[in-house]
Amino acid sequence: MRVKYIKIDNPEKVKYKINWQIPYERFPLIIGKEYTVYAIEYTEEGEINFFILDEGGNTYPYNYPSEFFLVTDKRMSKYWEGFTGKESYPIDPIFPSMITFKEWRHNKYFEEEMMDNVGNANAIFEKYQNLINNEFPDKQLQSAISVGDNWVMCCNCDNSWKLTNEENGIIECSKCHTRQNNPYS
Repeated sequence: MRVKYIKIDNPEKVKYKINWQIPYERFPLIIGKEYTVYAIEYTEEGEINFFILDEGGNTYPYNYPSEFFLVTDKRMSKYWEGFTGKESYPIDPIFPSMITFKEWRHNKYFEEEMMDNVGNANAIFEKYQNLINNEFPDKQLQSAISVGDNWVMCCNCDNSWKLTNEENGIIECSKCHTRQNNPYS
């Protein structure tokens, strides 16, 4: 799932998850930029938060109120738990709940463990970050060139390789490491 950070009218009226969260005008986000969502939180108060990696340099995702975003790709990750029957956002939520990968969903302290670098929480997030980032094609990337029979050629160099059936929406050239869309997905 991907969202675009947008400027909204009356941002001061948006309720935040926590009262010490930084004000809207100081969010480390870029207006108009798309961000990958790593978790969706439905709070007891009926609010919806998206967990994304912002421009602040953290290695873990931070929560932001959904009102500040426009959903640009509503496909929900196959690595997420917490929803059934519908594979695209929005869903009919149960409040409170969390839609994310299993280690986070089943550990109520996972967010704090990422922030405090406790245990292997950051390594677990990094694994899922890579999986989720490459799961679906990204309209901001070029596509590899299809040359038939599951073979592709890099859009940046002359390298060609055969894809396996398990390939995601984004592939990476082993020669020049250019990330590009999988033309077969």
